[in-house]
Amino acid sequence: MRVRHGPVVDYKLCIGCKTCYNNCPDDVYSWDEDRDQPLVAYPDECHYCAICELDCPQEAISVRLPLHALVDIGIYPRTSIAE
Repeated sequence: MRVRHGPVVDYKLCIGCKTCYNNCPDDVYSWDEDRDQPLVAYPDECHYCAICELDCPQEAISVRLPLHALVDIGIYPRTSIAE
């Protein structure tokens, strides 16, 4: 099953600075030494603080909120208009 929430890294923009890896308070990331880039190893551990997204100098990370969090803040998914 693919997790659809938590941090997402755009590897085309990532420069391997380790900012996300070093600053994540939830240790969501592991580090791929061979590729010199972060891996989102534990997306279910993310508490959506978005420190990684805010601190990334390349803006290579976006944090996706789960559906229940979006609904809690008043953002509702599109519904089909079937009449």
